[in-house]
Amino acid sequence: MFLDERSANLLKLLQHSPISKMKELEAQTGLTRRQIQYGLNKANDWLQFQGYQPIQYKRETGYSFSGNIRDEELNVKLTKRNYIFSETDREKVFYLMILLSQEELSVYHFQSITGLSRNTVLKDLKRLKEKNRNIALKIEYSKQDGYVMKGESRLKRYIIEHLVHDVLNSPNSELILECIWGNQEKQISSIRLQLERIERKLGITFTDERLHELTYLFLCTDQLIGKGEELQSDQSWAPFVTTEEYKMVEEMTKTDAFQSVWSETENLYATLHLLSMNRTKDISPLKDDEVIQHLLQEIVEEFERLAFVHLHDKEQLCQQLYVHFKPAYHRLKYGLPQMNLMTERVQKVYPELHHLTKKSLWLLEKEIGRSVSEEEIAYFTIYFGGWLRKQGTTLDDRKRAIVVCPNGIGISNILIYTLRELFPDILFLDVLSVRDAADYRLSYDLVFSTVHMRTKATLFVVPPILEMQDKHKLRQQVMQELYGYTTDNVDVAALLKVISKYATIHEPDQLEKALQSNVYNHTPKVTQFSLKEAEKPVLEELLNLQTIQLQSHVSDWKEAIQVAAKPLVDLGTVEERYVEAMIKAIETNGPYVVITPGVAIPHARPEQGVRSLSMSLLKLDEPVDFAPNKPVRLIIVLAAVDNDSHLRALIQLTQLLNEPANIEEILQTADKSVLMEYVHKYSKEEAE
Repeated sequence: MFLDERSANLLKLLQHSPISKMKELEAQTGLTRRQIQYGLNKANDWLQFQGYQPIQYKRETGYSFSGNIRDEELNVKLTKRNYIFSETDREKVFYLMILLSQEELSVYHFQSITGLSRNTVLKDLKRLKEKNRNIALKIEYSKQDGYVMKGESRLKRYIIEHLVHDVLNSPNSELILECIWGNQEKQISSIRLQLERIERKLGITFTDERLHELTYLFLCTDQLIGKGEELQSDQSWAPFVTTEEYKMVEEMTKTDAFQSVWSETENLYATLHLLSMNRTKDISPLKDDEVIQHLLQEIVEEFERLAFVHLHDKEQLCQQLYVHFKPAYHRLKYGLPQMNLMTERVQKVYPELHHLTKKSLWLLEKEIGRSVSEEEIAYFTIYFGGWLRKQGTTLDDRKRAIVVCPNGIGISNILIYTLRELFPDILFLDVLSVRDAADYRLSYDLVFSTVHMRTKATLFVVPPILEMQDKHKLRQQVMQELYGYTTDNVDVAALLKVISKYATIHEPDQLEKALQSNVYNHTPKVTQFSLKEAEKPVLEELLNLQTIQLQSHVSDWKEAIQVAAKPLVDLGTVEERYVEAMIKAIETNGPYVVITPGVAIPHARPEQGVRSLSMSLLKLDEPVDFAPNKPVRLIIVLAAVDNDSHLRALIQLTQLLNEPANIEEILQTADKSVLMEYVHKYSKEEAE
């Protein structure tokens, strides 16, 4: 009698301990109640067929085996001869058979292994052929050679590396291993013993799963060499010939554990994998590898800078990181795959830590000339997170912030560096353009921006370069927003009383003076900061040489709006849909945007695509009709983020346009600087 994968997994789950509730089974298996009940029924049929009592359910103990079934006894009975492989498992088995088998494979061989019908096997092989087209490998069949895999040998090795990892981490690994290597247990044991000997000689200890993986990887390599599938030489591997690892691999592959004759290239391939496998111990001194040592120290310092934390005992941290970093360095440099089953969980549970770790690894990417995979980043994240937890530092309880600055890389870097120093308790994630901020994936609590913008987070509008008074003012604003008070409200005398309860104060007068100086020095008092109370930008902060255009003519009023808004779209302060919304508003409501003869101020609602407060101006030589008898030569696009942050600039613009002589002179000029003189004049007058 055959057992399907679902039922077999339920048996294995209940083999070790009873499970009290159906909900627990649903959570652990991801199956529905109906699927579980069906699977349990099938499992009971199989148990009874094998001579066992069926699974019982009791309120006190839950679902469990009745009677004592030993693990090894059940595993012997649960073999390929009475198990129905899932489609995913069959795919792994068929791939490995075609890649490794030295005999000519026919449909019969696949039927014999899986117990499936000829038609099912043929369908599986057809599906595999389709998949292979995407990876430049081709499955072919001939009566003389049977089923074979055609393609570049290095790509075949890459596929095998992935398959070995997947099989060893599969719930049904024992069954698949039996199918492929069931008669090679002696060789597998011999290879493992050789690898353990190398561990002792090198003073390293591989993780259990990596030692297991390395054993089967070297077995596969031996089989491939035996069927003539040897690798082409790679000159980048040549330096490893002089390493201690290479000498040991060369000795190992000449022992009875291996049946094929390994070339220098194959020994180098094995050496590289030996160097790149994760380990739990490595007593080789860090100073012996200056490149890796220096790079590791730089990465740790970069992480400290980005996360604004101080890592204790950095020398010890580097020693521990080195155990992982050395194999990771070789994996990345030579393009070896690294699978990490925890990647998605790390990204989900520690998104900010993962993000900052990823940013700190740019130094490694620069050194090796290629990007670091998400799997590798997750490993580094775990190390940094563990060390922070060990020293009692967490990033979770810190407010998260982004910095929005469209002023270029140089100013952006100065700004975020200043803010990190000013607010060490805030976790600054990134400095972004307005456009990038709109699509940012990580969650954040605060936005420090050089422009007014739409955001659900708490917004602080700051100058691109903070002077001393700006820093003091901003510190007050942030403290009021986050903690509900400003430093001017701190009662130093009361603070001294609290301190004296838990510490001996030898010079209270001096301490009071020092606290007074630190708390009050040059810090102006401000009220609670909010966007509505923040200083509103003046006209010349929005209209400048970058957002002003002079053009001879346009085809119609729609094109006039599109051209006028283009600088804002290019800057990323508005989306394309905002331009469409302005046009649609005029089509629906008529030419209400023509506020005075010759002048139109098109706009739409903030939620229709405004990313930050902005304004642009287009002056035409030839008028364009927004409606009959409504010719326009001056189009000023307004993109507001709320009801009032734009009002100051709009009042200044209104005052400028209230003078017909101003409009006339602006329309006559062909010089942007003349227009900017008016903008500057009215910005200054209103500000005064």
